[in-house]
Amino acid sequence: MIAFKSFLQEVRGIAGAVFAVLLTILVTSSLIRMLGAAASDRADSELVVPLVAFAALQALPVVLALTVYLSVLLALTRAWKDSEMVVWMSSGLSLGQWLRPVARFVWPFALAMVALTFFVSPWAQQQLDETRLEFSQRPEDQRLDAGRFMESRSGQIVFFGEMAFDTEKRLGLVFIRAQSAGQESVILASKGEIQSQEEGGGAWLFLAKGTRSDFNAIDLETRQLAFESYRVFLDRSPVQKETPPSLRANNLFELAQRSGLGDLGAASEISYRLGLCFICLLMPVFAIAASVTSPRLGRSLHIIFGVVSFMFVMNFLALNKALIFDGKISADWGWVSTPLLIIAVTSFLFWWRSRFRATPMSLMFSLRISRGDRRRKKGAPT
Repeated sequence: MIAFKSFLQEVRGIAGAVFAVLLTILVTSSLIRMLGAAASDRADSELVVPLVAFAALQALPVVLALTVYLSVLLALTRAWKDSEMVVWMSSGLSLGQWLRPVARFVWPFALAMVALTFFVSPWAQQQLDETRLEFSQRPEDQRLDAGRFMESRSGQIVFFGEMAFDTEKRLGLVFIRAQSAGQESVILASKGEIQSQEEGGGAWLFLAKGTRSDFNAIDLETRQLAFESYRVFLDRSPVQKETPPSLRANNLFELAQRSGLGDLGAASEISYRLGLCFICLLMPVFAIAASVTSPRLGRSLHIIFGVVSFMFVMNFLALNKALIFDGKISADWGWVSTPLLIIAVTSFLFWWRSRFRATPMSLMFSLRISRGDRRRKKGAPT
């Protein structure tokens, strides 16, 4: 049918534009966050781009679900505003018949959603976790970077070097601030050089031509001395951190195995991911009924309504995940409740439209217009 073909062409174009905008926002926010982590010595500056890519892949399921929902809502809203839907409805098409073109548009995204949610996104989260863990275990001398402050693992020493390392690991204009047992020391040196220690796995930072200022917080004494050479020990031993495996880094089979052993965290994660897949599948159907509007309504209002309704469903899904994790509701009810909520609200809107020929949104708008007309009539001179 001509109406359905026209709708599919339009909704696919809108989907491309919406996805590009949402992906740009996601990548930009991830880039800002990773640059902040690199500036605060929580990530390697050379790995910012891969970290941003992994973060974008990890969050892609939510972006895809919102893209599909907003695309259908905006395409049908535009048709109602331009009275195209009125023409098609007058020619005999019912609102329920639009399920067919919407389903043709949604099913490829639904399949991609399953792959992203249960396999691609966990893999990206695993790469993020491994990269961060590897950086946190790097020796201190390898974490030193020119023009950036670096805090030691103990948190007692802060390093700063002005010039970049060369192949011999030399540094210029070194600043070191150390704290220990009520004493604070500040060291300034014109240059420094790192030399590895053969035994013990450490390294020494040899400084030349500088000063050291000591302040004792107990007796409030200050002492300053100049030196021709000075050395600071750098720990090169890897940090052994007992980091529990992230549930978001587990794929479907790993989560199913852990859930079978009674792991409520794995059960809550499965419920959340299933809910995301159902949101991608059912929210476009909800958009069919929610798009019915008066031509007087602005398009921006429906964009706001679409984002707010999507956020409500996502928060409801996150709430169910938390309740399952705490053992307050069963996992079976947790993943079923979100689809049931969407189906119930969608069914009500379809019933409302078939009976009253209007949605609650358009009815509220019409009532507001009619009240304004009555006020103007009362205030008009007789």
